[in-house]
Amino acid sequence: MTNKKRTEITVETHQVTIIRTRDASMVYCEVCRANVRVFSPPQIVSVFHLNFEEIKQLFLDDQIHFVGLTETICGNSLTDYFETKRIKNKKGAIQ
Repeated sequence: MTNKKRTEITVETHQVTIIRTRDASMVYCEVCRANVRVFSPPQIVSVFHLNFEEIKQLFLDDQIHFVGLTETICGNSLTDYFETKRIKNKKGAIQ
């Protein structure tokens, strides 16, 4: 009987999204207790390919939050959401 060698190859990929805007404004976020960059829902739709209903659901699930009385989304909450999603995906959990 011969010994067979087995080679296992693991490939990891990473994606980085950089959002640059000319009027990137910093606003104080009550939830984060910090000045954060804010983004409009149309910016989120175009960059992350989410629809408005998905954004609304993320807000209702406390995954992301709006800043103050404006209709802008806290950049920190977006970062936290996508980082958490990436870690769950890496572990094979729910996407």
